[in-house]
Amino acid sequence: MITGLLASTLLGLPALCAAQTIDEALLAAQMAYQQADGQSGQAALRLKSAESALTQAQQRLADAQNAVARAASELSAAKSADEAARQRLTASADSLKSAWARKERAN
Repeated sequence: MITGLLASTLLGLPALCAAQTIDEALLAAQMAYQQADGQSGQAALRLKSAESALTQAQQRLADAQNAVARAASELSAAKSADEAARQRLTASADSLKSAWARKERAN
C-alpha cells in the first residue's frame, strides 16, 4: 500500500511541476492528498474486513476441531459398548446352548 501511495505521489509530481500557478499546484496537491486519503481509507476497511474474516475462520476451525474430538470420543465409546454387548451376547448364547443341552440329556 505504501508503495502504491509513493508511486501515485511520484506520478503526480510532474503535474505539480507543470502547474503554471501556485493555486494550480495547491489544487493538484490537494487532489493528490484526497486520492491518497481515499485509498488509505479503503485499505483500512479492507484490513479490518480481512482481520474479521480471519477471526471468524479461526473460530470455525476451533469449533470443527472440537466437533472432531467429540465425534472421535463418541466413536470410541460406541466401539467399547458394541464389544461389551457382543461379549454378553456370546456368553448368553453359550449359556442358552448349555441349558438346551442339559434339558435334552434330562429327557
